[in-house]
Amino acid sequence: MRKTTSRLTLLFFILLLVLSIAPFSVLAQAEVDESMTGTIVISMLGDNPPQEAVDALIASYNEIRPNVEVIWENPGLGAAEYPAWLGTQLAVDDPRPDIVSGNYFGNYQGYLNFDTVRFLTNPHTDRMWAEDIDWDFYRGQNTFGERIMVPTRAVHINWFYNTDVFEELSLEPPTTWEEFGAVCDAIAEAKPEMACVTANYQWQVPQWLKHVGFDQFHIDWVETVRAQPGDWNYNPDLDGSFTYDPADPFIHTKYTYNRQRYYQAVRDGVLRFDTPQVAEIVRQTSLVFPKHAVADFFVIGDPYPRFIAQQAAIMFNGTWALPSLQRDMEDMTAERLEELGLSPDDVQSFGWSTFEMPSIEHELVLTQAKTVESSTGEYVSIVDKSQAQTDLTLDFVMFWLSKAGYGPYNEARIANGGGASGPLRIMDVQDPPEIQVLFDNIQFLGNAEATFPSEFLSWGGADIQVEAREIWKQGLEGTITPEETAAQLQNLVETKFDQILEQINLTNEDLDNPSRQPGS
Repeated sequence: MRKTTSRLTLLFFILLLVLSIAPFSVLAQAEVDESMTGTIVISMLGDNPPQEAVDALIASYNEIRPNVEVIWENPGLGAAEYPAWLGTQLAVDDPRPDIVSGNYFGNYQGYLNFDTVRFLTNPHTDRMWAEDIDWDFYRGQNTFGERIMVPTRAVHINWFYNTDVFEELSLEPPTTWEEFGAVCDAIAEAKPEMACVTANYQWQVPQWLKHVGFDQFHIDWVETVRAQPGDWNYNPDLDGSFTYDPADPFIHTKYTYNRQRYYQAVRDGVLRFDTPQVAEIVRQTSLVFPKHAVADFFVIGDPYPRFIAQQAAIMFNGTWALPSLQRDMEDMTAERLEELGLSPDDVQSFGWSTFEMPSIEHELVLTQAKTVESSTGEYVSIVDKSQAQTDLTLDFVMFWLSKAGYGPYNEARIANGGGASGPLRIMDVQDPPEIQVLFDNIQFLGNAEATFPSEFLSWGGADIQVEAREIWKQGLEGTITPEETAAQLQNLVETKFDQILEQINLTNEDLDNPSRQPGS
């Protein structure tokens, strides 16, 4: 009994010692540190945020890191131009940027893997960084299974519609794709001056929409492409308990995708695209696109101006349009009109609401329609340089992507005209109440583009993606039949397969050995 008491006493004093030391060591990390010096260059996708937001973030950071210079110099490029620009920046031995949007040039092998640092203590919040961000809603991984990007907001894609038009014509929001076609037929007949839908062929229809359709018909491919015991990225905690349930809207979050298994099966003809399923996706999509789309569907970027000017009754868009519509309906300024390329006569207020992604109904369909639930906001990747520089950049990113930094940054950004593109994924930070209430009502339904559906019509991007989208376009227009569309896509993959592998940094040896991590 005395020996047990002595041990308990010793454990008690050890516990007291740990509790007395640990908080002070953590707090010491969060105090002013003048020894940290250097420069951090930020060059992410898109335009710079309002200068007031940049100033608020940097000023807050410099209160504790006074000798670190942060330079914000986004190139002001969109999704079409930024990848080439970023590739050029990263092609040199000593890239200038430290923080970039690496998901737009994912084949680069010099990004920091955030999974190696997410469980570190964040010196700016006194808790694990894993508790400062919702890490699980989206995994920005590259071919090697590394998490190379952390986003700040979630996005939910749906359809916005003019309730005045629907009420006038006694229409209900469609729940199936055939109903969608019928709604558009009715609008075209009653209002020939108005298109049914505004959307684009840059990233919406050949990207978002095809993900949803492909997922509905091919959800059983999960069993072929998921990691198996012995695979380099097999996660026994996740994959060991996986049960295939095609009705589960969140199925793609419950297994590890092994890209080698996907491309091995495509190479060997186990997974094919010259099928009745692919042909039916073409047939169903063509009920609406381009038949009932705005005239410049194939060339426009932003569908929003067509909708708010009532040139179309329905808009394909995402969560970022919610606060924009609310603001523009209440106060359309001259500056905003100029930004949208509209005149005062173009815009009259109208009622609007949203509906969710309609499902394709067909005997070959295996699951209900999901939507695209991905990431938006800032896309943050760290270029892995010297240990000292990477540590410095990580310290800043930990500050920014936590309440300590994102709080003052977001407050100043919203107050000075910055938009809110979706629900925040930074813990303990909220948008203003009038915006937050819009996001609080979002019902997340599952992400159709999470794994293998996103490969379809992309296959490594570049010129192969261009060719695939041209074939898809011809199928939607009726220049070729749905069956011919499917056959031409299969032929494209077969004839360009080696080029596809080169573009995604895989080899045939990688495909033959899913137990080996690519590049190892």
